[in-house]
Amino acid sequence: MTHDFDVIVSPSFGGTQLLTTNLTGNPCAVVPNGFNDKGSPTSISFLGKLYGEASLLFFARAYQEATEWDKKVPPLFKP
Repeated sequence: MTHDFDVIVSPSFGGTQLLTTNLTGNPCAVVPNGFNDKGSPTSISFLGKLYGEASLLFFARAYQEATEWDKKVPPLFKP
């Protein structure tokens, strides 16, 4: 069975997705998605098809507009 996806959503760390995109040239957008229990920022990755930057950036922007993580400051960096 074959599946055709425009964008794959994945944790930025904890898998081989970022390594794979570095080796294949697939576009990837990484955006903030929260903080871990120590207060460090975490992120989520949107992986796209080759030459599929438009769909990839559409999804990443829609995620950022639906959340407020890009406006949050890590607790340790607050004045």
